[in-house]
Amino acid sequence: MNPRVNGIGGMSRKSPRYLDVASKIQDEIDILGPNALLPTEKQFGHRFGVSRVTVRTALDLLERSGSVTRYRGRGTVVSPPKIMRRFSPLYSFERDMTEQGIAFETRVLGFKPEITPPENIRINLILPADSVVGAISLVRVVNYQIVSYERRHYPPKIAARIDPALLEHQDASTVVSKIGGGPIDEVEWVSEIIASSKEVAAALEVAQRTLVFANTYTWRLKGGAPVESGTISYRIDRCRFKHEARFNQPNI
Repeated sequence: MNPRVNGIGGMSRKSPRYLDVASKIQDEIDILGPNALLPTEKQFGHRFGVSRVTVRTALDLLERSGSVTRYRGRGTVVSPPKIMRRFSPLYSFERDMTEQGIAFETRVLGFKPEITPPENIRINLILPADSVVGAISLVRVVNYQIVSYERRHYPPKIAARIDPALLEHQDASTVVSKIGGGPIDEVEWVSEIIASSKEVAAALEVAQRTLVFANTYTWRLKGGAPVESGTISYRIDRCRFKHEARFNQPNI
């Protein structure tokens, strides 16, 4: 980290002290293993000759980047490495983690067999204006940490037959394919980084308005019939994303 930055009118000034402290703590983190307990704010303050406010600001920065996790009553620990979520080839979360040898847990938070869907979900599922849908909410847990929150919606014929408990032990795409009568043939999704809503923040255990990586998607069977649509919100401090595709370049 460069300790000097250019100021207005060609003058230079020191970078904020907390950035220097964060850099030094990161150096320490790099040689420690996951879940190692770091010194307290007071201990760091004595070591670096700064206030606890400065240390707290540095640790907040490291927490937002995913380097550390802070627990009330326990302290600050080194976070496990971020998981890699692969989007090419496109696999379900379950298959992606299994093929990478990553242990995970699925926790269903709730199931509502009939709700009025958000307008975009109704359109994605090609339903009339007065239709209801089924909705399941769940989280994925890796290394005892929540990494994503999913809000899944189903057309009435799928919702009437779905057993939410199955999603805790089976691949969701397989469950829906069996009910729908055929394999999922097409997936459409839009990705964006957005501020988390109250619902998403609570599920991910972050402060409201924290930025998350959100995928709004629709699954379709062969022939185009939609069987599921929803949004998957990932914690960007705990996940990385990989996509590979052929590059289309005009003839030169």
